[in-house]
Amino acid sequence: MRKLLIVPLLALELLAFAGPGGLRDNCREVEELLVVQTMGLDESDNGVTLSLAAAGDEERGVARLRADGASISAAMDRIRGYSYEEELFCAHVGRLLLGEKAAEQGVESALAYISRSPALRLDMPLFIVRGGRAEDAVMKVGSADRGICDVMRIVEQEVQRRGESGLTTAAEVLCATARNGSALVCALQPGPASETLDGAASGGEGEDKNAPLSVAPAGYAVLREGRLCRWLTEEQGVAVGFLKNRVGVSSVELKDRHGSTAVLELNGGGSRITPVWEGGTLRGLRVQCDARACILELGGRGALRGTQDTDYLTAQLEATLSGWLRETLQASKELKADFLGLSEIVERSDPKAYRALGRDFVDLLPDLGLEISVRARLSELKDMK
Repeated sequence: MRKLLIVPLLALELLAFAGPGGLRDNCREVEELLVVQTMGLDESDNGVTLSLAAAGDEERGVARLRADGASISAAMDRIRGYSYEEELFCAHVGRLLLGEKAAEQGVESALAYISRSPALRLDMPLFIVRGGRAEDAVMKVGSADRGICDVMRIVEQEVQRRGESGLTTAAEVLCATARNGSALVCALQPGPASETLDGAASGGEGEDKNAPLSVAPAGYAVLREGRLCRWLTEEQGVAVGFLKNRVGVSSVELKDRHGSTAVLELNGGGSRITPVWEGGTLRGLRVQCDARACILELGGRGALRGTQDTDYLTAQLEATLSGWLRETLQASKELKADFLGLSEIVERSDPKAYRALGRDFVDLLPDLGLEISVRARLSELKDMK
């Protein structure tokens, strides 16, 4: 009986692969696919504007597609229907860009689409275009042979180098919003490329209006209940790295004891946040920060001359970092947005007292006191480790 079953089963498998509409017909060669790597979403009069880009190659250059639709799915169907390109392949979409107005209206529908789509991954990073549309970034950045996909790979490396809590994925935004009601998303600032194609610097009176468009990291977008509510500057983004203990490499300009500009490179450190409890009542937060930095430039001076120069510059660095930390924490208080995950730190410090607070943590935020101290260590030589 077992031998008799083998022949029908083999026949069914052959039909599946060789018959009309079988599995083999659904297979495609890699050369026949347009591998989409970057997706952009904006609001439009009809619903949404969807823009897609694939990395360029030597034969056909960069592929860029866009369409409007009442929904993301409708816009995608329109692109598939009217595109003269090969079949779209979206399993390798590596990032989603959202326009500023779309983010202000809310990111829930975009995240829901990513969560439900069998072709998209939840671990893709999100970006919000500050002061612009994602459509412009996807369709206009770069040149004929290098587009937004190539530029974004460089941007992502730069964000990770700065250590600004790394790249925020769709999954992380969903989790942070569900847990704390707020989340941070990396911001992008569009602008002309630093150099034109012929090598002439852009900017100033001689700016070439036809210079290639580019995008660069620009701090963070703060989402509260899924909507864009504020931007954090790049300096506040550095503070986020210290508060989350994910410090990367960034530079800071200060004035030395003689009034000259000094450039330091922040390259390490972190912070310890301690809740201040009094009789079961949460009174404030104590932030103790440690920072390491080395000297890059000294405004024409070859080296620091004596401990007075070193102590002065170290004090300037400590004061600057303290200001950035206070501004970032103050933004959290003013917005009633726990985008730093402070509630988790408070709960871990005293779970019983936290449960007995009687109010949501974000409602307590505006009344919490802040005690911030910074201790910096300055070196004249870069630590090659």
